[in-house]
Amino acid sequence: MLTQDNLADLLNALGFEKKGAIHRKLFGSAVLEVNFAKKEIHYPEAAGLIINERQTCNFDANENFVVLECVHRLLEKGYKPEHIELEPKWKLGRGASGGCADILVKDNEARPLLIIECKTVGTEFKRTWNKTLQDGDQLFSYAQQISETRFLCLYTSDLDAGTVNYTSHIIAHRDNDKYLADNPLFKSFKSATDVKDRHAVWRDTCKLDYTTKGIFEENIQPYHIGKDKYSVADLHAISASDQQKKYHEFATILRQDNVSGRENAFDKLVNLFLCKLVDEIENPSDLKFYHDAA
Repeated sequence: MLTQDNLADLLNALGFEKKGAIHRKLFGSAVLEVNFAKKEIHYPEAAGLIINERQTCNFDANENFVVLECVHRLLEKGYKPEHIELEPKWKLGRGASGGCADILVKDNEARPLLIIECKTVGTEFKRTWNKTLQDGDQLFSYAQQISETRFLCLYTSDLDAGTVNYTSHIIAHRDNDKYLADNPLFKSFKSATDVKDRHAVWRDTCKLDYTTKGIFEENIQPYHIGKDKYSVADLHAISASDQQKKYHEFATILRQDNVSGRENAFDKLVNLFLCKLVDEIENPSDLKFYHDAA
């Protein structure tokens, strides 16, 4: 977990220059600075980055260091400071007191592109993601307030043996018009009137679809979120718990498509696995056979 204790190591790994109690890194004319004496994080406001509140500009919470690392990653990727906004605040639903998203990223026309919610690695990230799957949680509450946002992301990062690792769960918050035209009974994000409706669209229309790649990878350009193609390098082994989850997902899909009988179901699954294997062998750098509901 990123903490005050390993913050200096994090900044060193990210290439910050140290001068006394101050660690600094330049992105053109934009300056990202951490002052250990004052326990303050200074973002490049002079270059256009907007800070609405300063809850993440200090050392008070470990989550603030995840926000710092994420902003660094955005700047290093090529996002302009003037398109990054910290802690935009909206009222959350009826009777709610309000809340702040961690990061709002805008496109080159200053339109909302991406909302990022940062969490510490481990328990907090997992708890928030499970809550997002269950009812939408913070991400969909923010999306309800700024419905033009095209992507939502739950993000965490950590420092392991001097290497900075990150995890991003990216949700496409936009309608697939062709998919909706072919499935007229499904609802759209455009028609959602509240957080519950918006989450229901993701759950029922998009089948809780998300991706772990599409913002920060080397072959992704800034402001172009999502991968146009996948390769074998994007694949990874799944754990035993994931295998059980996939089994239940397959069973649910088969029931929804009225595939009855064990022999028939087995035949369908074998065909799917064979298609996947052939695709990986024949198209290793441009996979054709994968699910994409976005």
